Amino acid sequence: MENIYLIIISIISLVISMISVFISIKIYKKYEINMKKLGNGENFAEMIKGYVSQVEKLNKRDDQIIEVCNNINNELSHCIKKVGILRYDAFGNTNNKLSFALAMLDKENNGVVINSIYGHDNSNVYAKPIIKGASKYNLSDEEKEAINQALNR
Repeated sequence: MENIYLIIISIISLVISMISVFISIKIYKKYEINMKKLGNGENFAEMIKGYVSQVEKLNKRDDQIIEVCNNINNELSHCIKKVGILRYDAFGNTNNKLSFALAMLDKENNGVVINSIYGHDNSNVYAKPIIKGASKYNLSDEEKEAINQALNR
């Protein structure tokens, strides 16, 4: 008698399992039909995978662009950003003010001051390094003024 009960329970379990499989297949087919409707005849799930792949590629490109921009910003910090120029008459005997002091500094106030002294018989040009807005060399008043102009820009 117990065997009959076990057989009946097994048959009922088998029928329930088969019904579950058929229902799962039916649901999967409806899923595929709906995915094709969403994808205008194409597999929507595959389209989504493609879009996700494109977004990942774009994120990598964004990271590369950010890295390039950071490198450019680092390079630009060493470029000349501040300029001051003062024209003057070095010997007081010409009205043309052909002598000049030119200061060129980067973001951190490092750079150079160039002083060109013009005279009737000769001209001299001097260059002095500037570090943090100052020089270890003696600076003329004109050079100091050119540096101050650059610092205040």
